[in-house]
Amino acid sequence: MLLSLLVVVIGGGFSFYLTYQSSDSAAVAYANRQGIAIEGFDTVAYHTIGQPMKGKENFQVTWAGTTWYFTSLENRQAFSQDPEKFAPAYGGHDPYGMATGGLSQPATPDLWEISDGKLYLFYSGQTRRLWQQDKAENLKKANVQWNRIKQQIRYKAEMAAKDKTPAPLP
Repeated sequence: MLLSLLVVVIGGGFSFYLTYQSSDSAAVAYANRQGIAIEGFDTVAYHTIGQPMKGKENFQVTWAGTTWYFTSLENRQAFSQDPEKFAPAYGGHDPYGMATGGLSQPATPDLWEISDGKLYLFYSGQTRRLWQQDKAENLKKANVQWNRIKQQIRYKAEMAAKDKTPAPLP
């Protein structure tokens, strides 16, 4: 019994402290004011049970500069092993907004679809309908815009790193 209690405490209770940081400085994810990705919904649950579920604070991971909540230790571990597989496309921004000029509209976790293994979250029912009307063309446009945004972030990170480099000694 004591051993079972230790497993629960170590596996669940202390999981709050474990984090995973992406080495990709251009990884971007939308977060609310508290720094929580996709309003605290478990991004793995969309893939495994096919519905949005609120995650729990004691099952969290930090990735792409934001905190992600999960419903279970298993989901947290799955995400930690392959965050790109489970994270929503375009950092959780509306894909149609991304396709129409790179607009970074935060998406609503309840408006979603999985297509070709990728999770897409939408700003509204209207943007989801517009996205689906010409998904192939919208996907191409959104990917171009998203790559442009990631390049800008990468460039800014490089410039910030250069600014922090100490001047050479005489």
